[in-house]
Amino acid sequence: MHFPGRRPLPDTPRGSTVLLLLASLTAAAQPVLTERQFVERVLASGLDARVAEGEAAFGRAEAVGVGRWPNPSLEWQRESARLEGGERETQDIVAASVPLVLSGRLGLEAESAEQGARAAEARRDQARLRLWNEATRAFAAALGAQERRAILADSLAAMKRLEVAIAAREKAGEAAGYDHLRVSIEASMVEDLLRGAVLDERKHEAEALRLLPPGSGELPPLQGPLVVDRPLPTREELLSALEARPDVRAWELEARSAELARRAAARGWIPEPTLNAGAQLLGVGQPGASTGYVVGLALPLPLFQHRQGEAARAEARRELAEAWRAALLHAARVRLAAAHDEVTGRRERLALHRSSVLERTGELRRIAEAAWRGGSADLLVLMDAERASREARLAAVELSVSAIEAEVDLLLLAGVPMDAEPRSTAR
Repeated sequence: MHFPGRRPLPDTPRGSTVLLLLASLTAAAQPVLTERQFVERVLASGLDARVAEGEAAFGRAEAVGVGRWPNPSLEWQRESARLEGGERETQDIVAASVPLVLSGRLGLEAESAEQGARAAEARRDQARLRLWNEATRAFAAALGAQERRAILADSLAAMKRLEVAIAAREKAGEAAGYDHLRVSIEASMVEDLLRGAVLDERKHEAEALRLLPPGSGELPPLQGPLVVDRPLPTREELLSALEARPDVRAWELEARSAELARRAAARGWIPEPTLNAGAQLLGVGQPGASTGYVVGLALPLPLFQHRQGEAARAEARRELAEAWRAALLHAARVRLAAAHDEVTGRRERLALHRSSVLERTGELRRIAEAAWRGGSADLLVLMDAERASREARLAAVELSVSAIEAEVDLLLLAGVPMDAEPRSTAR
Protein backbone atom coordinates (compact mmCIF):
# COMPACT_ATOMS: atom_id res chain seq x y z
CA MET A 1 0.00 0.00 0.00
CA HIS A 2 1.45 3.35 -1.03
CA PHE A 3 0.70 6.63 0.70
CA PRO A 4 1.38 9.45 -1.79
CA GLY A 5 0.71 12.99 -0.71
CA ARG A 6 2.08 15.85 1.26
CA ARG A 7 5.03 13.98 2.63
CA PRO A 8 6.48 10.77 1.18
CA LEU A 9 6.35 7.85 3.57
CA PRO A 10 9.57 6.07 4.45
CA ASP A 11 10.09 2.93 2.41
CA THR A 12 12.19 -0.10 3.19
CA PRO A 13 15.93 0.33 3.01
CA ARG A 14 17.64 -0.36 -0.30
CA GLY A 15 19.29 -3.52 1.04
CA SER A 16 15.95 -4.84 2.26
CA THR A 17 14.41 -4.13 -1.13
CA VAL A 18 17.15 -6.12 -2.84
CA LEU A 19 16.66 -9.02 -0.42
CA LEU A 20 12.91 -9.00 -1.00
CA LEU A 21 13.48 -8.99 -4.77
CA LEU A 22 15.92 -11.91 -4.52
CA ALA A 23 13.48 -13.80 -2.26
CA SER A 24 10.65 -13.27 -4.72
CA LEU A 25 12.83 -14.46 -7.63
CA THR A 26 13.85 -17.55 -5.62
CA ALA A 27 10.24 -18.32 -4.76
CA ALA A 28 9.29 -17.92 -8.42
CA ALA A 29 12.00 -20.41 -9.39
CA GLN A 30 10.71 -23.06 -6.99
CA PRO A 31 8.45 -25.74 -8.47
CA VAL A 32 4.81 -25.13 -7.66
CA LEU A 33 1.97 -27.58 -7.17
CA THR A 34 -1.44 -27.08 -8.74
CA GLU A 35 -4.66 -28.67 -7.54
CA ARG A 36 -4.71 -31.09 -10.47
CA GLN A 37 -1.13 -32.21 -9.82
CA PHE A 38 -1.76 -32.61 -6.10
CA VAL A 39 -4.93 -34.66 -6.54
CA GLU A 40 -3.34 -36.83 -9.23
CA ARG A 41 -0.35 -37.57 -7.00
CA VAL A 42 -2.62 -38.47 -4.09
CA LEU A 43 -4.74 -40.81 -6.21
CA ALA A 44 -1.78 -42.33 -8.04
CA SER A 45 0.70 -43.07 -5.27
CA GLY A 46 -0.76 -42.07 -1.90
CA LEU A 47 -0.97 -44.67 0.85
CA ASP A 48 -4.75 -44.33 1.11
CA ALA A 49 -5.04 -45.08 -2.62
CA ARG A 50 -2.82 -48.14 -2.12
CA VAL A 51 -5.09 -49.34 0.68
CA ALA A 52 -8.15 -48.97 -1.56
CA GLU A 53 -6.42 -50.90 -4.37
CA GLY A 54 -5.33 -53.59 -1.91
CA GLU A 55 -8.86 -54.09 -0.62
CA ALA A 56 -10.16 -54.37 -4.18
CA ALA A 57 -7.43 -56.90 -5.02
CA PHE A 58 -8.37 -58.91 -1.93
CA GLY A 59 -12.01 -58.90 -3.03
CA ARG A 60 -11.04 -60.11 -6.51
CA ALA A 61 -8.81 -62.80 -5.01
CA GLU A 62 -11.74 -64.23 -3.05
CA ALA A 63 -13.43 -65.04 -6.36
CA VAL A 64 -10.46 -66.99 -7.74
CA GLY A 65 -11.21 -70.71 -8.01
CA VAL A 66 -14.85 -70.42 -6.97
CA GLY A 67 -17.15 -72.56 -9.13
CA ARG A 68 -14.44 -74.93 -10.34
CA TRP A 69 -15.19 -78.65 -10.56
CA PRO A 70 -14.01 -80.59 -7.49
CA ASN A 71 -10.67 -82.35 -7.84
CA PRO A 72 -10.72 -86.11 -8.53
CA SER A 73 -8.78 -88.43 -6.27
CA LEU A 74 -6.60 -91.48 -7.01
CA GLU A 75 -6.45 -94.32 -4.49
CA TRP A 76 -4.23 -97.38 -4.25
CA GLN A 77 -4.51 -100.17 -1.70
CA ARG A 78 -3.00 -103.65 -1.31
CA GLU A 79 -4.54 -106.64 0.45
CA SER A 80 -2.57 -109.76 1.34
CA ALA A 81 -3.73 -113.13 2.73
CA ARG A 82 -1.96 -116.48 3.44
CA LEU A 83 -3.69 -119.53 2.01
CA GLU A 84 -3.92 -122.98 3.66
CA GLY A 85 -1.00 -124.35 1.63
CA GLY A 86 1.23 -121.58 2.91
CA GLU A 87 1.09 -119.58 -0.23
CA ARG A 88 0.47 -115.84 -0.03
CA GLU A 89 -2.06 -114.16 -2.29
CA THR A 90 -2.05 -110.40 -2.91
CA GLN A 91 -4.64 -108.09 -4.32
CA ASP A 92 -3.93 -104.50 -5.53
CA ILE A 93 -6.74 -102.05 -6.23
CA VAL A 94 -6.09 -98.83 -8.12
CA ALA A 95 -9.20 -96.63 -8.38
CA ALA A 96 -10.08 -93.04 -9.21
CA SER A 97 -12.93 -91.16 -7.56
CA VAL A 98 -14.68 -88.35 -9.48
CA PRO A 99 -17.30 -86.20 -7.72
CA LEU A 100 -20.23 -85.42 -9.98
CA VAL A 101 -21.78 -82.02 -9.24
CA LEU A 102 -24.96 -82.35 -11.24
CA SER A 103 -26.96 -79.72 -9.35
CA GLY A 104 -25.61 -76.77 -11.34
CA ARG A 105 -24.62 -74.90 -8.19
CA LEU A 106 -21.04 -74.37 -9.36
CA GLY A 107 -22.10 -71.94 -12.07
CA LEU A 108 -24.20 -69.98 -9.60
CA GLU A 109 -21.37 -69.88 -7.09
CA ALA A 110 -18.94 -68.63 -9.75
CA GLU A 111 -21.35 -65.88 -10.80
CA SER A 112 -21.95 -64.96 -7.17
CA ALA A 113 -18.20 -64.65 -6.59
CA GLU A 114 -17.86 -62.50 -9.72
CA GLN A 115 -20.55 -60.13 -8.46
CA GLY A 116 -18.72 -59.96 -5.13
CA ALA A 117 -15.48 -59.06 -6.90
CA ARG A 118 -17.25 -56.32 -8.83
CA ALA A 119 -18.68 -55.04 -5.55
CA ALA A 120 -15.15 -54.85 -4.14
CA GLU A 121 -14.07 -52.80 -7.16
CA ALA A 122 -17.06 -50.48 -6.69
CA ARG A 123 -16.07 -49.96 -3.05
CA ARG A 124 -12.57 -49.14 -4.33
CA ASP A 125 -14.10 -46.52 -6.63
CA GLN A 126 -16.02 -45.03 -3.70
CA ALA A 127 -12.85 -44.92 -1.61
CA ARG A 128 -11.06 -43.11 -4.42
CA LEU A 129 -13.98 -40.67 -4.69
CA ARG A 130 -13.74 -39.95 -0.97
CA LEU A 131 -9.99 -39.55 -1.34
CA TRP A 132 -10.53 -37.12 -4.22
CA ASN A 133 -12.87 -35.15 -1.98
CA GLU A 134 -10.38 -35.16 0.89
CA ALA A 135 -7.47 -34.16 -1.35
CA THR A 136 -9.41 -31.31 -2.94
CA ARG A 137 -10.51 -30.00 0.45
CA ALA A 138 -6.98 -30.33 1.85
CA PHE A 139 -5.51 -28.43 -1.11
CA ALA A 140 -8.12 -25.67 -0.82
CA ALA A 141 -7.53 -25.37 2.93
CA ALA A 142 -3.74 -25.23 2.51
CA LEU A 143 -3.97 -22.74 -0.35
CA GLY A 144 -6.42 -20.63 1.64
CA ALA A 145 -4.07 -20.66 4.64
CA GLN A 146 -1.21 -19.67 2.34
CA GLU A 147 -3.28 -16.78 0.98
CA ARG A 148 -4.33 -15.61 4.45
CA ARG A 149 -0.72 -15.56 5.57
CA ALA A 150 0.30 -13.57 2.47
CA ILE A 151 -2.54 -11.06 2.94
CA LEU A 152 -1.63 -10.49 6.58
CA ALA A 153 2.06 -10.18 5.71
CA ASP A 154 1.25 -7.51 3.12
CA SER A 155 -1.01 -5.69 5.54
CA LEU A 156 1.60 -5.84 8.32
CA ALA A 157 4.20 -4.35 5.98
CA ALA A 158 1.79 -1.51 5.16
CA MET A 159 1.05 -0.92 8.84
CA LYS A 160 4.78 -0.86 9.65
CA ARG A 161 5.34 1.78 6.97
CA LEU A 162 2.44 3.77 8.34
CA GLU A 163 3.83 3.43 11.87
CA VAL A 164 7.18 4.79 10.72
CA ALA A 165 5.44 7.72 9.02
CA ILE A 166 3.39 8.51 12.13
CA ALA A 167 6.53 8.38 14.30
CA ALA A 168 8.30 10.81 11.97
CA ARG A 169 5.37 13.22 12.02
CA GLU A 170 5.13 12.97 15.80
CA LYS A 171 8.79 13.83 16.12
CA ALA A 172 8.22 16.85 13.86
CA GLY A 173 5.27 17.93 16.00
CA GLU A 174 2.70 17.29 13.25
CA ALA A 175 0.94 14.35 14.94
CA ALA A 176 -0.25 13.51 18.42
CA GLY A 177 0.99 10.63 20.52
CA TYR A 178 -2.45 9.04 20.27
CA ASP A 179 -2.05 8.54 16.52
CA HIS A 180 1.29 6.78 16.96
CA LEU A 181 -0.07 4.57 19.75
CA ARG A 182 -3.20 3.71 17.77
CA VAL A 183 -1.25 2.67 14.67
CA SER A 184 1.26 0.74 16.81
CA ILE A 185 -1.57 -1.22 18.47
CA GLU A 186 -3.11 -1.96 15.09
CA ALA A 187 0.24 -3.21 13.77
CA SER A 188 0.68 -5.45 16.82
CA MET A 189 -2.79 -6.91 16.30
CA VAL A 190 -2.03 -7.66 12.66
CA GLU A 191 1.28 -9.19 13.66
CA ASP A 192 -0.51 -11.49 16.10
CA LEU A 193 -2.97 -12.50 13.38
CA LEU A 194 -0.01 -13.25 11.14
CA ARG A 195 1.53 -15.55 13.76
CA GLY A 196 -1.74 -17.45 13.97
CA ALA A 197 -1.96 -17.61 10.17
CA VAL A 198 1.53 -19.10 9.99
CA LEU A 199 0.54 -21.80 12.48
CA ASP A 200 -2.64 -22.53 10.54
CA GLU A 201 -0.68 -22.72 7.31
CA ARG A 202 1.71 -25.28 8.80
CA LYS A 203 -1.19 -27.34 10.11
CA HIS A 204 -2.99 -27.42 6.76
CA GLU A 205 0.23 -28.10 4.87
CA ALA A 206 0.91 -31.06 7.17
CA GLU A 207 -2.59 -32.40 6.49
CA ALA A 208 -2.04 -32.05 2.74
CA LEU A 209 1.41 -33.63 3.00
CA ARG A 210 -0.12 -36.59 4.86
CA LEU A 211 -2.07 -37.52 1.73
CA LEU A 212 1.04 -37.59 -0.46
CA PRO A 213 3.26 -40.69 -0.68
CA PRO A 214 6.06 -41.08 1.88
CA GLY A 215 9.29 -39.35 1.04
CA SER A 216 7.58 -36.39 -0.61
CA GLY A 217 9.52 -33.97 1.57
CA GLU A 218 8.11 -30.52 2.19
CA LEU A 219 4.98 -29.37 0.44
CA PRO A 220 5.98 -27.11 -2.47
CA PRO A 221 4.28 -23.72 -2.94
CA LEU A 222 0.67 -24.10 -4.05
CA GLN A 223 -0.68 -22.30 -7.07
CA GLY A 224 -4.02 -21.38 -8.52
CA PRO A 225 -7.00 -18.95 -8.01
CA LEU A 226 -9.39 -19.88 -5.24
CA VAL A 227 -12.35 -19.18 -7.46
CA VAL A 228 -15.38 -21.32 -8.16
CA ASP A 229 -16.12 -20.84 -11.85
CA ARG A 230 -16.81 -24.39 -13.03
CA PRO A 231 -20.35 -25.21 -14.21
CA LEU A 232 -22.40 -26.88 -11.51
CA PRO A 233 -24.58 -29.86 -12.51
CA THR A 234 -28.30 -29.37 -12.09
CA ARG A 235 -30.31 -31.15 -9.42
CA GLU A 236 -31.83 -33.42 -12.03
CA GLU A 237 -28.41 -34.43 -13.32
CA LEU A 238 -27.17 -35.12 -9.80
CA LEU A 239 -30.28 -37.13 -8.91
CA SER A 240 -29.92 -39.24 -12.03
CA ALA A 241 -26.29 -39.92 -11.13
CA LEU A 242 -27.16 -41.25 -7.68
CA GLU A 243 -28.04 -44.73 -8.93
CA ALA A 244 -24.50 -45.08 -10.29
CA ARG A 245 -22.75 -43.88 -7.14
CA PRO A 246 -20.00 -46.39 -6.40
CA ASP A 247 -21.12 -47.39 -2.91
CA VAL A 248 -24.75 -47.66 -4.03
CA ARG A 249 -23.62 -49.84 -6.92
CA ALA A 250 -21.49 -51.91 -4.53
CA TRP A 251 -24.48 -52.77 -2.35
CA GLU A 252 -26.54 -53.58 -5.44
CA LEU A 253 -23.83 -56.01 -6.55
CA GLU A 254 -23.65 -57.46 -3.04
CA ALA A 255 -27.39 -58.11 -3.17
CA ARG A 256 -27.02 -59.89 -6.51
CA SER A 257 -24.13 -61.95 -5.16
CA ALA A 258 -26.15 -62.95 -2.11
CA GLU A 259 -29.16 -63.92 -4.22
CA LEU A 260 -27.02 -66.11 -6.46
CA ALA A 261 -25.44 -67.69 -3.37
CA ARG A 262 -28.93 -68.37 -1.99
CA ARG A 263 -29.99 -70.02 -5.24
CA ALA A 264 -26.86 -72.16 -5.21
CA ALA A 265 -27.47 -73.22 -1.60
CA ALA A 266 -31.11 -74.01 -2.41
CA ARG A 267 -29.86 -76.80 -4.66
CA GLY A 268 -28.51 -78.67 -1.66
CA TRP A 269 -31.45 -81.06 -2.02
CA ILE A 270 -29.91 -82.49 -5.21
CA PRO A 271 -27.51 -85.35 -4.39
CA GLU A 272 -23.95 -85.05 -5.67
CA PRO A 273 -22.74 -88.63 -6.30
CA THR A 274 -19.13 -89.78 -6.44
CA LEU A 275 -18.13 -92.23 -9.16
CA ASN A 276 -15.36 -94.75 -8.42
CA ALA A 277 -13.65 -96.73 -11.18
CA GLY A 278 -10.38 -98.63 -11.33
CA ALA A 279 -8.50 -101.88 -11.80
CA GLN A 280 -8.05 -104.93 -9.56
CA LEU A 281 -4.76 -106.81 -9.78
CA LEU A 282 -4.58 -110.33 -8.25
CA GLY A 283 -1.26 -112.02 -7.47
CA VAL A 284 0.93 -109.46 -9.15
CA GLY A 285 4.34 -111.02 -9.97
CA GLN A 286 3.15 -114.58 -9.27
CA PRO A 287 2.13 -117.43 -11.60
CA GLY A 288 -1.53 -117.26 -12.50
CA ALA A 289 -1.85 -113.50 -11.92
CA SER A 290 -5.12 -112.02 -13.13
CA THR A 291 -6.80 -108.66 -13.44
CA GLY A 292 -10.26 -107.28 -12.92
CA TYR A 293 -12.08 -104.02 -12.57
CA VAL A 294 -13.69 -102.04 -9.80
CA VAL A 295 -16.72 -99.80 -10.28
CA GLY A 296 -18.65 -98.07 -7.55
CA LEU A 297 -21.06 -95.22 -6.95
CA ALA A 298 -21.54 -93.29 -3.71
CA LEU A 299 -24.83 -91.40 -3.46
CA PRO A 300 -25.26 -89.08 -0.45
CA LEU A 301 -28.79 -88.59 0.81
CA PRO A 302 -29.35 -84.95 1.86
CA LEU A 303 -32.15 -85.73 4.27
CA PHE A 304 -30.98 -83.72 7.25
CA GLN A 305 -28.24 -81.35 6.10
CA HIS A 306 -28.93 -79.78 2.74
CA ARG A 307 -27.11 -76.40 3.09
CA GLN A 308 -30.07 -74.68 4.68
CA GLY A 309 -27.70 -72.65 6.88
CA GLU A 310 -25.87 -71.26 3.85
CA ALA A 311 -29.18 -70.36 2.22
CA ALA A 312 -30.37 -68.52 5.32
CA ARG A 313 -27.13 -66.56 5.61
CA ALA A 314 -27.24 -65.63 1.93
CA GLU A 315 -30.84 -64.45 2.25
CA ALA A 316 -29.95 -62.34 5.28
CA ARG A 317 -26.96 -60.89 3.42
CA ARG A 318 -29.19 -59.99 0.47
CA GLU A 319 -31.72 -58.24 2.71
CA LEU A 320 -28.92 -56.34 4.49
CA ALA A 321 -27.37 -55.20 1.20
CA GLU A 322 -30.73 -54.02 -0.13
CA ALA A 323 -31.40 -52.16 3.13
CA TRP A 324 -28.02 -50.42 2.95
CA ARG A 325 -28.61 -49.45 -0.68
CA ALA A 326 -32.07 -48.06 0.09
CA ALA A 327 -30.75 -46.14 3.11
CA LEU A 328 -27.89 -44.58 1.12
CA LEU A 329 -30.18 -43.54 -1.72
CA HIS A 330 -32.79 -42.09 0.63
CA ALA A 331 -30.25 -40.08 2.61
CA ALA A 332 -28.60 -38.78 -0.56
CA ARG A 333 -31.89 -37.77 -2.16
CA VAL A 334 -33.02 -35.94 0.96
CA ARG A 335 -29.70 -34.12 1.42
CA LEU A 336 -29.01 -33.37 -2.23
CA ALA A 337 -31.43 -30.46 -2.63
CA ALA A 338 -30.11 -28.71 0.48
CA ALA A 339 -26.50 -29.38 -0.55
CA HIS A 340 -27.16 -27.98 -4.02
CA ASP A 341 -28.76 -24.88 -2.51
CA GLU A 342 -25.79 -24.47 -0.19
CA VAL A 343 -23.31 -24.54 -3.07
CA THR A 344 -25.40 -22.09 -5.07
CA GLY A 345 -25.80 -19.82 -2.05
CA ARG A 346 -22.09 -19.83 -1.23
CA ARG A 347 -21.22 -19.06 -4.83
CA GLU A 348 -23.66 -16.17 -4.82
CA ARG A 349 -22.24 -14.87 -1.54
CA LEU A 350 -18.73 -15.02 -2.95
CA ALA A 351 -19.73 -13.22 -6.17
CA LEU A 352 -21.61 -10.57 -4.22
CA HIS A 353 -18.69 -10.10 -1.83
CA ARG A 354 -16.28 -9.64 -4.70
CA SER A 355 -18.49 -7.12 -6.49
CA SER A 356 -19.88 -5.15 -3.55
CA VAL A 357 -17.09 -5.39 -0.98
CA LEU A 358 -13.72 -6.11 -2.58
CA GLU A 359 -14.16 -3.61 -5.39
CA ARG A 360 -15.50 -0.97 -3.01
CA THR A 361 -12.63 -1.41 -0.57
CA GLY A 362 -10.28 -0.69 -3.44
CA GLU A 363 -12.25 2.46 -4.11
CA LEU A 364 -12.12 3.29 -0.40
CA ARG A 365 -8.33 3.10 -0.43
CA ARG A 366 -8.16 5.41 -3.43
CA ILE A 367 -10.43 7.92 -1.71
CA ALA A 368 -8.35 7.78 1.47
CA GLU A 369 -5.15 8.36 -0.48
CA ALA A 370 -6.76 11.27 -2.37
CA ALA A 371 -7.95 12.80 0.90
CA TRP A 372 -4.44 12.42 2.31
CA ARG A 373 -2.95 14.12 -0.71
CA GLY A 374 -5.48 16.93 -0.44
CA GLY A 375 -4.75 17.46 3.23
CA SER A 376 -8.29 16.71 4.39
CA ALA A 377 -7.43 13.42 6.14
CA ASP A 378 -4.69 12.14 8.37
CA LEU A 379 -2.86 8.84 8.31
CA LEU A 380 -5.44 7.19 10.56
CA VAL A 381 -7.83 7.35 7.62
CA LEU A 382 -5.31 5.36 5.61
CA MET A 383 -5.07 2.86 8.48
CA ASP A 384 -8.83 2.42 8.50
CA ALA A 385 -8.86 1.89 4.73
CA GLU A 386 -6.07 -0.69 5.02
CA ARG A 387 -7.95 -2.54 7.76
CA ALA A 388 -11.15 -2.63 5.67
CA SER A 389 -9.22 -3.93 2.65
CA ARG A 390 -7.48 -6.58 4.76
CA GLU A 391 -10.71 -7.85 6.30
CA ALA A 392 -12.44 -7.92 2.91
CA ARG A 393 -9.63 -9.95 1.33
CA LEU A 394 -9.56 -12.38 4.26
CA ALA A 395 -13.33 -12.79 4.05
CA ALA A 396 -13.02 -13.49 0.32
CA VAL A 397 -10.57 -16.31 1.04
CA GLU A 398 -12.89 -17.82 3.65
CA LEU A 399 -15.87 -17.63 1.29
CA SER A 400 -13.84 -19.18 -1.54
CA VAL A 401 -12.64 -22.10 0.58
CA SER A 402 -16.13 -22.75 1.98
CA ALA A 403 -17.62 -22.65 -1.53
CA ILE A 404 -15.07 -25.17 -2.80
CA GLU A 405 -15.68 -27.46 0.17
CA ALA A 406 -19.44 -27.31 -0.36
CA GLU A 407 -18.96 -28.05 -4.06
CA VAL A 408 -16.82 -31.15 -3.61
CA ASP A 409 -19.10 -32.38 -0.81
CA LEU A 410 -22.06 -32.10 -3.18
CA LEU A 411 -20.23 -34.01 -5.89
CA LEU A 412 -19.23 -36.68 -3.37
CA LEU A 413 -22.86 -36.95 -2.24
CA ALA A 414 -23.98 -37.47 -5.84
CA GLY A 415 -21.01 -39.67 -6.73
CA VAL A 416 -19.90 -37.35 -9.53
CA PRO A 417 -16.16 -36.61 -9.40
CA MET A 418 -15.01 -33.60 -11.37
CA ASP A 419 -11.55 -33.13 -12.82
CA ALA A 420 -9.45 -30.77 -10.74
CA GLU A 421 -8.82 -27.37 -12.26
CA PRO A 422 -6.03 -24.99 -11.27
CA ARG A 423 -7.11 -22.43 -8.69
CA SER A 424 -5.49 -19.31 -7.25
CA THR A 425 -6.72 -16.39 -5.25
CA ALA A 426 -6.85 -12.95 -6.76
CA ARG A 427 -5.25 -10.59 -4.34
